[in-house]
This record gives sequence, structure tokens and C-alpha cells, in this order.
Amino acid sequence: MRNWILGLSIFVSISIVNAQDQSPLTLQQCVEIALKTHPLIRLSYRQLDAAIARSEQAKAQWLPELTFSGVQRRQGPTVSFTIPNPLTGGLTSIEIVKPYMRTLTAEFRQSLLSFGRKSASVQGATYQVNAASAMVQATQSQLILAVTEAYANVLAAQAMEEVARQAVERVKVVLKTAQARYEAGVSPKFDVLRAEAELAAAEEQYLTARNGVTLAKAALNQLLGRPTDAPIELSPLPEPIEVEPDALKSEPFIKQALANRPEMRSSDWQIKSAEEFLKLAKADKNPLLLLTGSYVRQTKTGFAENYQWGVNLVVQFPIFDSGRRESVVKEREATLDQALAQREQLERQISLEVEQAVRNFQVALQRLKTARAALVSAEEAFRLAQVRYEGGVGTQVEVWDAQVALTRARANEVQALYDAHKAFARLVYSTGLTEAEVRNLLRTLTASNQTNNGGEQK
Repeated sequence: MRNWILGLSIFVSISIVNAQDQSPLTLQQCVEIALKTHPLIRLSYRQLDAAIARSEQAKAQWLPELTFSGVQRRQGPTVSFTIPNPLTGGLTSIEIVKPYMRTLTAEFRQSLLSFGRKSASVQGATYQVNAASAMVQATQSQLILAVTEAYANVLAAQAMEEVARQAVERVKVVLKTAQARYEAGVSPKFDVLRAEAELAAAEEQYLTARNGVTLAKAALNQLLGRPTDAPIELSPLPEPIEVEPDALKSEPFIKQALANRPEMRSSDWQIKSAEEFLKLAKADKNPLLLLTGSYVRQTKTGFAENYQWGVNLVVQFPIFDSGRRESVVKEREATLDQALAQREQLERQISLEVEQAVRNFQVALQRLKTARAALVSAEEAFRLAQVRYEGGVGTQVEVWDAQVALTRARANEVQALYDAHKAFARLVYSTGLTEAEVRNLLRTLTASNQTNNGGEQK
């Protein structure tokens, strides 16, 4: 009885796991998987870890430092001399240089005054950490965009496969009608042969569409860190947000992008870091005040005790270095100018990306609206052509023309739909905002545009 219950529980557990594995993945789930498994994310985090380690190094060089060292030395020749011993009346040998020497040293070092070196080095390294952290966010945004586009490509390929399958079914219906009319003697054999040729072409397109689905799934699996041939099922995407094309203005999106894109934040931190490192190079010309100390345990000799200690106040002041420090200053100035130029270039590039994203989204919405209207007309035209052919009024040529137009219209509608999804994803990425924030901004622009139009009409 217990074995039966145990077996039933194992079967139920396996069934639940398999059901979970076979359930369709949402876009959010795919994004989460990619962010956990993709090597680019690990690479960006390792770069952040390296920046954090360099920041800790910059802080540690200005903190107290204590070192221990030990030396065991064999030496020669030995040096000694003898003196009379008044207590024993004999001679006593005193060694000045012994055949061996043992030394144990503890040294302490602490910077007292760095004259700007400490703050510049620590702040510069801290800004590098902030820049690396922003680049982690930039890498995540790029990966989210890639997953979203790959997700949409899979759904688009599946929809195109369905379009091709429906085209095959329609051609089969026409072929059946042509055969019936030929057998009834009201249509020539040519209609049957033409229908068979059209069926072969439609089946070939169907095979191509199925291969497109396989390739699209392989690309998505690769992003998710899964085997490229692993089975994957996806949940459908919601309908694209309805926006009046005239309401889409690029200026608000560019403003948001320049304020929110992680690449811009990283560039700003790089500039601040370069400024601090320039200060560090200039501060290296200033004096440096150190406190050092040491305590030594050593082998006792005739002229030295078995220990010694000392405390030192050290002042270092650079006088002549053959131009080394000045060349470092020039290098840091060039690095700062380079960071400023890169930021200007990045600002122009992001502005162009946003402009393109806004225009592409605008065109995608217009294309989708047009494609859906054309699809309605193509479906009705094919229905009428088929009815006319079956009734002996129309010709088969009309049916094929309507069939080709319908297949093209459905393909155009699918392509426009998922182009709109990808254009919206590109718009989200280019602005540096979340999807919800972009939707709210689009609604705000639409409401503002409707208000302005209402005021003009009045």
C-alpha cells in the first residue's frame, strides 16, 4: 500500500513538472531566463567586480599598513676580540660579526597629509564603479531588446506558417472545385493542371515557413542559454498600443533618453572619474607627509642589543623627475578631453536612435492599420471570386489573383503587426524608460494632441 502511494506521488510530481515545462513561456519569463544565463551579463558583472576591487585598492593605499619580515642569514668571516675578565682572571671572547644573523622586523606606515592625492584617487575609482554599474544596466537593456525582438520573430514566423498553411488549404479547395468542374465537362483540363501547380508552389512556401519557425526558435533558445533545437512554446503578445501617429513627437523621447539612458550615465561618471584622476596627477607634484615606525628583533652582537625600534616623520617633496609628472598630467588632460568628446558623440547617437525609433514606430502603426484594412478587402475579394468560379460565372484566373492577393495581405498584416511590436521595443530601449513609462508617455502625448486639436477646431 505504501509503495503504491509513493509511486502515485512520484507520478503526480513528474506530471506537474512536465506540465510546467510544457506551459507556454511569456516574454517576461524569457527575459528573466536570459538575464540569468547569458554570458554578456556575467561579463558585465565581472567588469563591475573589477572596478569595485580597484576602488578598494585606491582606499587601502591611504590606510595604515603593517608588515612583518624575517631573515635568517649565514655570513663570514666572523670577527671577534678578547678582553680580560676581572672576575675570572681569564680572557672573554666578544663576537662583533657572528657566523649567523636572525632578524624579525615589524614595520608600520601611515600617510598623514597627501595634499589632494587621497581624495582624488578614491573619488576617481568610486566614479569608475558607478560607470561600470551603469554599463551593467546598459547590457541588460540590450539583452532585453534582443530577447523581445527574437520573441516577436518566433511569433511572426509561426503566424507566417499559419498563413502558408491556410493558403495550401484554399488551393486544395480550388483544386477540388476544378476537378469537379472538369469531370462535369464545364472546365478544361488546364484548370486542374494549374491548380495542381499552384498547390505544389503553396506547399513549398509552407515548408519554407516551417523552416523559418525552426530558425526563429533556435535564435531565441540561443539567447536563453538553451539547446538550439529545444522545443519552446510562447504566449501571444498583447495588441500594440493605439496611438495617433500625429501625436508622436521625438523631442519628449529624446529628452527622456538623454536623462535616463544608462550609457549617458556611464559617460557622465567616466568624465567625473577623468577629472579626479587629472587632479591626482597634479597633486602628485605636492609634498607627502608620512609616519613610519619599526621594531626589530635580532641576533645580539658585541656592539648591538637583540632589539631596536624607531619612529620616523617623513616628508617627501618632488624636485626633479625629468618631466615624468608633467607628462602624466598631459595624459590625464587628453583622457578627459576624450571622455568629453565621447559623451558628445554618444548624445548625438542616442538622439538619432530615438528619432529613428519614433519614426519607425509611427510608420509601423500606420502600416498595421493599412494592412488590416487591405486584409478585409482581400478576404472579401477571394470569397466573391471563389463563389463566382463555383457558380460558373467567374474564371479560375480571378480565383488565383484573389488567392495571391489574400496570401500577400495576410502576410503583410502579420509582418506589420510584429514590426509594430519590435518598433515599440526599440522605442522603449532607445529612451531608457520602462515599458509602462513609455506607454504612459504615449498616452500623455495622445491626450495633449487631442486637446490641442479640439482647441484649434473651436
